[in-house]
Amino acid sequence: MEKGYERFLGFADIYDEGRPSLPNKAFEIIKRYTKNDIDLLVDVGCGTGNSTKNCVNYANKIIGIEPSEDMLNKAKEKENDKLSFQKGLGNDTGLESSIADVVICSQAFHWMEPTSTINEISRILKKGGIFAIIDADWLPVIDLRLEKLNKDLRKLTMNLEKDEDTIIYPQSQHLNNLINSNKFEFCREICFDVEFEYDKERFKKFILSKSNIQKAIRNNYKPVIDILENLDNTLNEIFRGQTLNALFSYKMKIGIK
Repeated sequence: MEKGYERFLGFADIYDEGRPSLPNKAFEIIKRYTKNDIDLLVDVGCGTGNSTKNCVNYANKIIGIEPSEDMLNKAKEKENDKLSFQKGLGNDTGLESSIADVVICSQAFHWMEPTSTINEISRILKKGGIFAIIDADWLPVIDLRLEKLNKDLRKLTMNLEKDEDTIIYPQSQHLNNLINSNKFEFCREICFDVEFEYDKERFKKFILSKSNIQKAIRNNYKPVIDILENLDNTLNEIFRGQTLNALFSYKMKIGIK
């Protein structure tokens, strides 16, 4: 069975440059639930560290955990005296018990087996520590033509993945998984919107950063390839050399131990 992180081999640069980083709004909300300084924040499934690097303004020390060698190598380029990255899994971080004030998982929890991962997060969290699962709706509000194009790509790649053996755990169950684990005294979902600026080239990388798109490219899946071959023309028509604001809707589930 293919592991979720194995789908992200070979396009770390595209992922790093195209994906939006975790917005400050998420950290501001987390800070409302802790009155103490955040000595250690752990980012599980940190990918290229695109979001992890934003944690330096909110924590004294940050550790990013990532199983993919490609993503991890890209993340290590961002290391500094506060920020480090190491190989590990959501359910096997390799960290000591009761050391983290905050654990975040941004755009990654759906790749992780929820029960064993929540058990591991609870193990490394201090009493009163916070676990935040943060996901953005994949397609931002930006332009109807791009939204239709993305919808078409999604339908086509779903056909390609019908026989896929990778397990994807539904985001709709994240909050219930936290509650049913009985590892947290308080759980809730918080929603917020954030805008990011995109030009044509960055938005192209955003589209190409989806693992199912990369799988279609590797398999030379013609229905997807045909759309991608015309992607530059579509983006030129929409962006016209300008930047556009892309509105992302976020859903954050938190558990307080």
